[in-house]
Amino acid sequence: MTVRQEIHMFIDDLSESKLIALKPLLCALVDETVIIETNLTEDEKTNIAEGMAEFEKNPNHFISLKELMH
Repeated sequence: MTVRQEIHMFIDDLSESKLIALKPLLCALVDETVIIETNLTEDEKTNIAEGMAEFEKNPNHFISLKELMH
C-alpha cells in the first residue's frame, strides 16, 4: 500500500467535522506559496496547547479557519 492510499483510508474514516478541521492544513500543504512556521515562541506553543485542550474537551464546537477569515 502506498502512502497516498493509506492517507486516503484515514480520510475516509474521518467525520465531517474532523475533515473541516483538516482542510486548511491540506490546502496549506499543497500551496507552494504558504510557509509553515516551525520555530514557535513559548507563548505560541502555549496558545496552541490551550487551543488543543479546549478542542479535546468539546470537539463538536469550534470555529473553522474559513469562518474566522470572513
